[in-house]
Amino acid sequence: MKRSALLALGLAMLAIAAPASAQGPTSCETCHADGDLFEADNLQMMEDFSGGAHATAGLSCHDCHGGNPDPAVADDMLAAMDEGWGENPYVGTPTRGAIPGFCGRCHSDPTYMKRFKPDARVDQEREYWTSLHGIALQEGDLNVATCIDCHGVHGILEAGNPDSLVFPTQVAETCRHCHGDAERMTGYELPNGQPLPIDQYARWRQSVHAENLLVKEDLSAPTCNDCHGNHGAAPPGLDSVTFVCGQCHGREAEMFRASPKLAAFELHNEFMTEAGPDGCAGCHEDPEPQASVTMTSLGECSACHGNHGIVRPSVGMLSPPPPTPCEFCHGANEQVAGYLKEPEAIRQSHLETRDALMAEADAQGLEGEVLFNWLVDQALTLPNHTLATSEGGDLVLRLEFERLFTKFRLGKTVFTYEDPVTGELTEGQVIRCDTCHASEPLLADESKGLKVSGAIQNRMRELTSLTAGAERVLLRARRGGVETRHALAEIDQAVDAQIGLEVLVHGFSVDEDSEFMETHARGMEHAEAAFAAGIEAMAELAFRRKGLLVSLAVIVLVLIGLAFKIRQISARAD
Repeated sequence: MKRSALLALGLAMLAIAAPASAQGPTSCETCHADGDLFEADNLQMMEDFSGGAHATAGLSCHDCHGGNPDPAVADDMLAAMDEGWGENPYVGTPTRGAIPGFCGRCHSDPTYMKRFKPDARVDQEREYWTSLHGIALQEGDLNVATCIDCHGVHGILEAGNPDSLVFPTQVAETCRHCHGDAERMTGYELPNGQPLPIDQYARWRQSVHAENLLVKEDLSAPTCNDCHGNHGAAPPGLDSVTFVCGQCHGREAEMFRASPKLAAFELHNEFMTEAGPDGCAGCHEDPEPQASVTMTSLGECSACHGNHGIVRPSVGMLSPPPPTPCEFCHGANEQVAGYLKEPEAIRQSHLETRDALMAEADAQGLEGEVLFNWLVDQALTLPNHTLATSEGGDLVLRLEFERLFTKFRLGKTVFTYEDPVTGELTEGQVIRCDTCHASEPLLADESKGLKVSGAIQNRMRELTSLTAGAERVLLRARRGGVETRHALAEIDQAVDAQIGLEVLVHGFSVDEDSEFMETHARGMEHAEAAFAAGIEAMAELAFRRKGLLVSLAVIVLVLIGLAFKIRQISARAD
């Protein structure tokens, strides 16, 4: 008897918690699912809702729109949509300006939301009204995004569902629907008075963040809401962008905040405010390159890395750069290490390849940054750097180069993205040191910025060149059969130091006691040790080859002697 009672109680609780569709269609569902009454888009609405988060939680149409859900009144439209129905008056479709409050009736009620999720947030509506979207909506702008623009209407899915409009891999596409629409964005301006751009998605799509999120499937990689916020969406200001970036890049942010750059940026922003829309040109006459003229503020991290088109930091950001990117790895490392010199055969191989590339570049009339960027592309496809995945297949970097190229961050001074208006590929410029620290007219006498950037580039180039040279020598010896594993630890330490320099750049100091210079010196010690081990390995290889030649000569002489002896014995036998 007790068991029967418990079973009945359990079934009753399940019936209460079950979705309306499990208990039978409501008056709303009966009517709106009727193909004789409604067209395909309305029928699709019902299907979308049935697979959404609200239906899964046991809610149905009347929980949001009100009305009498009793299937018995399905044929009586006035009864089903009774605005005076005591338990839940029919409210129908809310106006656009009322949507946040419409959703907030449930999502702002902690008691109600605990029925579905104990730790559910209930501050989304309140936060929304503090956002730029919410503020504009309160002022009567019905064009701005509300809940349904980001989450959908009837087919709203859980945020953790990969198909949800707010799942990390979908967020940028969701934001793009509005912010990539030229017509919808017409009339909106940035704080400096310039029109709000519509290429944010196109630029972000080419960024290192998008690559990590969409290609490498790293869901921790940032997308729009990680930097701008969710319901309280707003762009980070000049005084907060470092803290936003610092959520992930904590060490870099901390170093920048302790560097002399912070005070310089703050001072320059005061000058730029006074200069107004003229920006840099308000104080500096015709700085080169001209791109710097358009700057009207320096947003800490974004001043060097940009905002949406944040490409992977590479040597393309450094300046003044060497004439060719080849020199970062194939520089005159014997001048760095003093007594160490790369074997002539290896050096000649590089010179022949370089001269052939330069001859081809000359024939095409390439020079300056165009030449630099073209050579970066060539470095990633050269036969001695790559292997084909299959006959006629894609090229991939050889294992011995893949690590160095990846860690060293070989890169160009531009990136390409699709213009959302024309649909054509356009170039975005990587921000470089000389974008602000112009060399013409020479401002270095007043500021040491260009000198510091040049010193940083030279130190990084020294370490990379010596490390790459050591790796080449060790590779040649290893291919010859000489054991070189003992030197790989030195290479690893040198590469780690190179990576460290890429981080320590954010301290903007090349003083002798700076962490940047100490790390450089430590890396050079390991690179020199690896290079010396490579030279010894090459000497051992040469010794082995000489020994092999001598052994072969002895064997040949013995064989010749045996042949003569056999001939003599044969002659006597005859």
